[in-house]
Amino acid sequence: MTDAVAEVPETFTTEEAVSWLRSVDGELYRTPPGRHAARAWIATVRTPRWGTQRGQLILALGDTALEAATAAASQWRAVWSRVPRVD
Repeated sequence: MTDAVAEVPETFTTEEAVSWLRSVDGELYRTPPGRHAARAWIATVRTPRWGTQRGQLILALGDTALEAATAAASQWRAVWSRVPRVD
């Protein structure tokens, strides 16, 4: 995983969000319609492992694909910011 892939913009379009998810081997799902629940979008992505730390599974929900992907990207940034950098 490169820093270029790990760095995601603060905001992006739906197309850019889906492209980012694909670049980090993430997926985007839509929940099936239900009688008593609203449909939702779910973005899933696993962060890379570093050192002795295992990668973390990120599950992010949203009313739209963009909301779910943006939430996943925000969580990704938070995890990635804790990864020690080698200069």
